[in-house]
Amino acid sequence: MTDTEAVGAARAVVGWYGDPTISWSVLLRATLDSPADPALVGERLAAMVRRYPHLGAVPAVQAADSGQLPALLARFADEPYADGCPLVRVAVGTEEPVLAVAAHHGVTDGLGLLALLGDALGTTLTSAARGIGERAARSSFAATAARRLVEALFRPPARIAARGGSDAAGDVLREVEVPAAAVGTGTLVAATARAVESWNRWSGTRTGRQVAGLGLSRRGGERLTPELDSAFVRLALPGDPSGATVRRMIAKCRPEPAYPHTRSAAPQAVTRALARRLGSTFLVSNLGRVQAAAGVRSLAFHPAASGRSGVAIGAVTAGAITTITIRARRSDFDDGAAGKLLDTIVDELELRR
Repeated sequence: MTDTEAVGAARAVVGWYGDPTISWSVLLRATLDSPADPALVGERLAAMVRRYPHLGAVPAVQAADSGQLPALLARFADEPYADGCPLVRVAVGTEEPVLAVAAHHGVTDGLGLLALLGDALGTTLTSAARGIGERAARSSFAATAARRLVEALFRPPARIAARGGSDAAGDVLREVEVPAAAVGTGTLVAATARAVESWNRWSGTRTGRQVAGLGLSRRGGERLTPELDSAFVRLALPGDPSGATVRRMIAKCRPEPAYPHTRSAAPQAVTRALARRLGSTFLVSNLGRVQAAAGVRSLAFHPAASGRSGVAIGAVTAGAITTITIRARRSDFDDGAAGKLLDTIVDELELRR
């Protein structure tokens, strides 16, 4: 597979049914006890990419000081993956002990990023995530797409009220660290839904029907590889959902059908036009409790923010720290607003001590 073919294959995975207005870049940042060696990180990842050619070209490790690092990570998250360019991005802090890995979501998922990170560090990371196995979709892609189109036109999911948006492109990335806690996906979805109700009420906006998008792994987290093995699920939530209610819904849910590979521009034009009416109110992706090697202080995961509101919530626990993140479009949320929404979610989780 050539580097250009790898990029084309990654784009085909998210397909026209995905949101064509975003980068589809997922990002994992590790805070370490001491800085990583950029040369050694580069050697290890080059070897991994050669073992997994779907990852495309060998990435160059970007070294950045404390002043450069935030802008570099924002670029990793926001910049589309161009033809022939690497589908994996790597940054190492020269002053802050940070190692970050980003990748196109068409070649790997959140657990796959853990595999890449572990390889970059010369160790193995595992997660307590159990996965949902090989559940099949309830209907064909064509039938699902037709239902989604009708929903977008006549009954789109609720949207999170925008605050402080601007003409700036890209996403806001914010995170909160709390003492390590057992944060299940059902609990996180329920807390986010309640926070959205509160947020919209403060904004004078009626919330309506919330639909949660979930990025769920099919595999367990005990043996990870840098590959895509996940499913996308949509849950139409009841009012004021509890964590137990959402857990039962997840246990019975069926994933959305896979995107068909197509080179036609027409379907993508339709999806682009309806991007803000398709999808979900918010997306949640939870990497679970990660067994990290000595030297990893904390992890922060930023899934791709697509759909109705362009807001994604991530969660991961490593060592003594649980990190909850938000990723939101700058066109709708400034840094302060995104931080306040994230604080509202964390307050609903009752994690602060």
